[in-house]
Amino acid sequence: MSDVEIGKAVENVENYLQSQSDPGPQADAPATATIVSGLRCRIESPQGDSIYTDMPAHVGGGATANSPGWHLRAALASCDATLLAIRAARLGLQLDSIEVRVEASSDGRGMFLDEGISPGSSAMHLFFKIGASGVSREQIEALVHWVEQHSPVGADITRAVSVQSHIEID
Repeated sequence: MSDVEIGKAVENVENYLQSQSDPGPQADAPATATIVSGLRCRIESPQGDSIYTDMPAHVGGGATANSPGWHLRAALASCDATLLAIRAARLGLQLDSIEVRVEASSDGRGMFLDEGISPGSSAMHLFFKIGASGVSREQIEALVHWVEQHSPVGADITRAVSVQSHIEID
């Protein structure tokens, strides 16, 4: 789709959502993970699309795919890049290029040892590289700020999300 078509599609979605009294949260498509072999995991969507994860060899994996943590960073980077393109199109701003890189730091002891160390990332840094010959720095900064406030993946990472486990034994 062109930027104009994306902008129009987003406008239609906004109009639809504003016309609803209070739709509240809707169920998102589930992701189902299955261990295929060793630590290699296939994650499948309801439509049958799949991605894979694996762990590095030094922790027992086959190193045949990226780790789940990398996919989390990839989800944040792609969500923010996509949302930036959507918002720019909605505002009629022509961006020449968009690149979002996510870097993180973590302490592996948290994943393997019971030492009270968090198993997750201790810090994440987002780097936005935007080419826009006809857009001011202030407009780009406003776009990035808007994305930071509206990123669904970013929100899941930056705020506590209720997670409940359900166990089924075959």
